[in-house]
Amino acid sequence: MKKEMRLSAIFLLLTVIGLCFVFSGFAWAEEVLPPPPPEIMSREAHQSIVVNIHKDTAKAGTSLIKKWVCGITNRKDGTVAIMGQTDTYGTVEYLDAKIYLQRWNGSKWADVINRTYSNNNSSSVSGSSNISVEAGYYRVRGVHSARNSGNYDFQSSVSEAIWIP
Repeated sequence: MKKEMRLSAIFLLLTVIGLCFVFSGFAWAEEVLPPPPPEIMSREAHQSIVVNIHKDTAKAGTSLIKKWVCGITNRKDGTVAIMGQTDTYGTVEYLDAKIYLQRWNGSKWADVINRTYSNNNSSSVSGSSNISVEAGYYRVRGVHSARNSGNYDFQSSVSEAIWIP
């Protein structure tokens, strides 16, 4: 009986020690993530806005979209502001800016949430949203589109990343 109790106690002790190693291993794995890609801004950067413009006026004949913009700003209250804008050369039937908030997960950029800002019979659309976030590196990517009389145009944009403490 004493031998069985000793074996049970040893087994219990080994189980507890093993669990300590397992849980400390998970904590260690979270702390040692691969660094983000090199386009990351410094931890002091609070916003990144990317503006793309077709400067060649010849593009007006082949492209509907003249200007496409995406951006992210740290509001310093646990939220970020994301924004997008799409401008066309003239009034179009439909245009939008679909903005994806992305977070660096240690190995790739993962979409967190997206917002679509759209307009009909216009030459411009823009919008912004405030999103609650946890600490980490964030950026936005935009997919900008326009449609008019059976013609479609798409452009992409990506901001630099900012650190949210």
